[in-house]
Amino acid sequence: MQSIESQEKELKRVIDENRLDIIGIIREEKSAHTRGRRLFTEMMQRLDKGEANGILTWHGNRLARNAFDGGWIITLMDEGKILEVKTTHRTYYNTPDDKFFLQLEFGISKKDSDDKSIVVKRGLMNKAEKGWMPGVAPLGYLNTPELVGGSRFIKIDPERFDLMKKVWEMMASGKHSVIEIQNIMTNEWGFRTRQFKRQGGKPITLSMLYRIFNNPFYYGYFEYPEGSGEMHKGNHEAITTEEVFNRVQFLLGKKIKAKPHTKNFAFTGLMRCGECGAQITAEEKWKHQKNGNVHHYIYYRCTRRKNPKCRQLSIKEEILEGQIINTLEQIKIPPEFHEMAMSWLKKRNEKEFEDKNTVISSQQRAYTLCVNKLKGLIDMRATGEITPEEFSQRKKELLEEKSRLEQLLNNTGGQVNKWMEIAEDVFTFASDAKEKFENGDWQTKKQILSALGSHLVLEDRKLSVDLENALLPMKAILKSLKNFGNRLEPPKSGSNKRKTGISLPVSPALLREGDLHPRPPGYEPGELLLLHPAAARGSTKESARDSKSL
Repeated sequence: MQSIESQEKELKRVIDENRLDIIGIIREEKSAHTRGRRLFTEMMQRLDKGEANGILTWHGNRLARNAFDGGWIITLMDEGKILEVKTTHRTYYNTPDDKFFLQLEFGISKKDSDDKSIVVKRGLMNKAEKGWMPGVAPLGYLNTPELVGGSRFIKIDPERFDLMKKVWEMMASGKHSVIEIQNIMTNEWGFRTRQFKRQGGKPITLSMLYRIFNNPFYYGYFEYPEGSGEMHKGNHEAITTEEVFNRVQFLLGKKIKAKPHTKNFAFTGLMRCGECGAQITAEEKWKHQKNGNVHHYIYYRCTRRKNPKCRQLSIKEEILEGQIINTLEQIKIPPEFHEMAMSWLKKRNEKEFEDKNTVISSQQRAYTLCVNKLKGLIDMRATGEITPEEFSQRKKELLEEKSRLEQLLNNTGGQVNKWMEIAEDVFTFASDAKEKFENGDWQTKKQILSALGSHLVLEDRKLSVDLENALLPMKAILKSLKNFGNRLEPPKSGSNKRKTGISLPVSPALLREGDLHPRPPGYEPGELLLLHPAAARGSTKESARDSKSL
């Protein structure tokens, strides 16, 4: 098929040779396979009003590839409102023979279009069966021009893939709403969608975020044909897991979908059966006694969708809540320890701030040098020292370098206190999670339970929480904190001016890289020294004696 520019050039020749009076030129790139083209409809309405009495087109199949539009043209010819349809190779007049051949041309075009549709659909289905989703890649991925096994594939978008991972983590944590995530992406990250020929390059919208959070493509599966319910395992790299996807679906479903005659349960969608791996659901039961009393119960049980013969029994909600409260008690931190830990972290934050200032100074010098080079390049072009081609190439390189350095400066400055804020969130959660859980509504309880981790297993009526891999991996310091509580009080006799060092084992997830040694370089008495559990277990007699002296 010729391009539109080539078609217009050929039609211009026909206009000049036949001295045609052109009333209007209409360019529409929509397919003629289906009816409803806006500009085509406007043209037919103008012909019906008598503004013109003929159509000039490159080929008959440009006018209609469906029976409705073809019949509309023939009808206006029957009514004498269209006297001729002219193409680059022949003219169809308002005669029985010409109208027959024109209608035959429309019929051939429709047959050709239908045949192509069948072939294309067969090819797309074959592509889907091979694990490659047909169509435009979702945000975070890119369509590739190169062919693999006769078809194009989807790869990750290096600019947006990691950011989309972060977006899913934020949503699954239960701490952010979709609107909050949109604001963070737009105002803090400066996130923009992919730039296409006619659209894109704009901040992400709420509707797009909701589509992302409901798209199974992000955990490795896709539906094709759309709406068929047929799922295919994709060959692309997944951004999240099916477990996280299901949790997000639950959180979204309770927040944005109004479901009449349904009950909100605090812990559904967060736990799996330890025997068969199916989801844990909830159900209500009422017991009516003869004396008129009514007792209401909520039970959690396995859905048995993966194994109908699963032997796990149901558990009452109050028993399950008691187990969750016991887990929360294990991560409670005494206020004194909180204060001392934050004091130590503030000292480390000051050192972090100094290091960041050094980096920022270096980046600022590089940025100033780049700007000066850009100014010098403009002067060289003004004096004719370099050619326009050299100027354009070097200017492009310097502008890219300038943009990169600006981004580095912004990122470095914004990360100075980030790890300090995370530590504060950890201690704050541990200090009041139990009280909030006991007094909160079902949404608060769901959020707290989801914060304990993604691997929540219910088996033999017992909830297992993997605190070592949870969002708050603090179980490792539990025993030391309990034994340490009394030691926080100052001695009743003797000098209290001497600073006391404290040695405690802690989960490695709470320590920064380089803090995993019993006696780190630069350690001074009075600092809070946190020992890795492995280091404490593998200590020699000498190191044990040192720890005891502390």
